[in-house]
Amino acid sequence: MIMNKEIFNPIAIRGGMPNEVFAKYIAIRDRQYKLVPTMPSLTSEIKRTFYDSHEYVDRENLDKIWAFMYPMISHNEALAQFILDFGGAESDYFFPWVMSVATSHSEALELSYNEGRDLNGDWIASIPTTDEIGYFVFNLPTLAFNRERQFRVADFVTSDRAIFGDTGCKVIDLGAGRMAWARHHGFKFKPELQKIIACDRDPTIQPDELFVPKNLQKIGLTYKRNDIMMELQDTDCTNASFIILQGVASYYPTGVFMEAILKPVYVNLRKGGSFFFDLQLNHISYEWSVKVFGWPEMGLPETASAAIDVVETLRKTLWNDGMKFRADYMLDTYNASPLSVMVLFTKI
Repeated sequence: MIMNKEIFNPIAIRGGMPNEVFAKYIAIRDRQYKLVPTMPSLTSEIKRTFYDSHEYVDRENLDKIWAFMYPMISHNEALAQFILDFGGAESDYFFPWVMSVATSHSEALELSYNEGRDLNGDWIASIPTTDEIGYFVFNLPTLAFNRERQFRVADFVTSDRAIFGDTGCKVIDLGAGRMAWARHHGFKFKPELQKIIACDRDPTIQPDELFVPKNLQKIGLTYKRNDIMMELQDTDCTNASFIILQGVASYYPTGVFMEAILKPVYVNLRKGGSFFFDLQLNHISYEWSVKVFGWPEMGLPETASAAIDVVETLRKTLWNDGMKFRADYMLDTYNASPLSVMVLFTKI
């Protein structure tokens, strides 16, 4: 439940992409052996459309982008057909977004808020709605879920001040990326009540540019280039009132997540403090992302109840070791079926 009126979602809920769309391209990929090239007619059509649609863009830039895209397209007919079906080659932003998926996950997720790079490499803070990529902004389940997850974090961090503001509260954002929760949802910094420490190793992130013209020190934000596990060992994390770990938990084996994340989190949290994280589900759009865009494969729970069972097993093990958490579970509401289970552990 959202409690803070100043927190808002900048993009309204849309209908989403039907599962049949994903199934079509998964089937194409399954029919194509990895060593069998895409039909040359499809590749040639994409190239012709790409260059003809962007005669005003510097040819050198187009050549660099095509040099990145061609190896992907030439052995992935599902991606080629998807590009033709949805106007990807005509878009000023679709190919740069595909490139960012491979080079910077945090940059790619900014498309959730209709931001991204154009074919010249320039950052566009408001992509024109007439561009073909607008369909993905409003409907791609991954982007819709990211907005809801960031929305909830912005609300929780705001509420953190109401709970701990009198005694000073400290928020730790692990794997913070571009801190969309603090940039896009109406969150107000109050450095006199709340200190925020963020960390991420993504070299494409320029912390001083995230909140321009605001000075990071003046808004009570410290941004560090640090590994998540190393940050949890830093004394800066002690006595935290809220710890955030978005979109990362599913990449850890269960045992590693227990020992390297949950136990240090418990030690660092003050009593009554909370830890927010999420577990991905094996949604059809995830399989589509793996097969069409080359995302890494993970063994994900098939259902929300299965994911909750995993977390409950971890929580009970911690409880028996004297590390007591209360758990609240939330499912994303933007999509017809949930992509993830969001978890809030509160230290008892």
